[in-house]
Amino acid sequence: MTRRAKIIIAAVAAAVVITIIIVLVLALGPTAAITAQIGPLAGQSRPMITVNGSNFPATREIYVGLAAPNVPPTAGTSFVTVMTDQAGKFNVTFPYPAESNWTTLSEVTVYAGTPEGDAVGIARLKLSGIAWLLTAQPSPTPLLSATPTKVITTSPTPTRPGPTAMPTVSATPTASATPSITPTPVPVIRLQPAGGNVGTAVVVTGRGWLANETLYLGLLGSTTQTFWDLGTARADAQGNVTQGFVFPADWVGATVATVLVRSADSSRQAVAIFQVTGQATPVSPTPLVITGWLGQYYNNILLAGDPALVRNDNNVDFNWGSGSPASGTVAGDRFSARWTRTLYFTAGDYRFWAEADDGVRLWLDDRPVIDEWHTASGVRYTGEVSQMGEGQHAIRVEYYEDTGAAQVRVGWQQVVITPTHTPTNTPTHTPTLTPTATHTPTATSTPQ
Repeated sequence: MTRRAKIIIAAVAAAVVITIIIVLVLALGPTAAITAQIGPLAGQSRPMITVNGSNFPATREIYVGLAAPNVPPTAGTSFVTVMTDQAGKFNVTFPYPAESNWTTLSEVTVYAGTPEGDAVGIARLKLSGIAWLLTAQPSPTPLLSATPTKVITTSPTPTRPGPTAMPTVSATPTASATPSITPTPVPVIRLQPAGGNVGTAVVVTGRGWLANETLYLGLLGSTTQTFWDLGTARADAQGNVTQGFVFPADWVGATVATVLVRSADSSRQAVAIFQVTGQATPVSPTPLVITGWLGQYYNNILLAGDPALVRNDNNVDFNWGSGSPASGTVAGDRFSARWTRTLYFTAGDYRFWAEADDGVRLWLDDRPVIDEWHTASGVRYTGEVSQMGEGQHAIRVEYYEDTGAAQVRVGWQQVVITPTHTPTNTPTHTPTLTPTATHTPTATSTPQ
């Protein structure tokens, strides 16, 4: 074998070894890891837990939760959700639960993982230093039990008289051998946009909430920054929610803000990260002011994901033809839109109508009035609502365009809905004959 052939063989062997090493490094990769800390937050009576994660899959949903020591995580243990960034990192802050079965613990296990369980990080968190912050509240149904519960029963032995039989002891462990870290449903929220200057108008969209429940919105910074109360929102009948807010102009310090949405009892909560890119003073802010309909436009026909465009629409009365609602932002074909607003109505009967090319749906207070979700060519549909109460009523319109011309219009008018009378068959009265008593004579004896 020539010297040149030996050199070539050695080079090929070295390349193979290097390739194997690279494949092994990529296959094994760094292990997902989290760190957790707990402390007070200005303006809050409850302590807040901050969890940082690294080496997780990029741009994936992560479930974060708590468990008692040596107890596998189960559904209902104060979950929040967060998205990792492009580097597989995340940061999330959420309130520590206030139920008594949590506040009596001296340590908890914090865990974070993907829904599929392909990346999980665990950390232990000591609570002894913040015992004075934990406000115990009674909980009728404990969520955790750190030790098995023993059940003792005494049964006599009828066939052998004498001393009382020894009690039988059976242990019933409460901890499941197979942990399940995915509650159903898991609330998730998204921000549009996910970053910007202070003074930026932000739209929060979410799913996985309970139908029609009231939700509370807040804004968190670092553990030393004040908590901002952003008001309330209401989930619809499908557990979806949409709410807008303007990022506070007096925000200072942290360049990463956490938007927190929670249920009234804090048993369901979700967070999303807003990257503060501007200075403490807004740079020519253009906040979104909704005076008519909140219009959300999607580049798909399923109203899925984050909207490509959010704007104020004075009326739902559009004829785009073969064009687009916003050239360069929303596609001309196969897009969808949702409009919502709340209006005052006087009491009475109403007829709602919609014209669409293609599909259209209309709800009043989350009750369907028109449901025509199919391709069509400018067809007019109507739906009636009788005996509407006086006051504010929420209207939601959804629309999708397939191909060709695009148009949608909605409206309503007060009418008088005459109920259809169904005659009732009245049976003919048949008099009851009362028999007349017949006198029977008494036989009289004739004297002989």
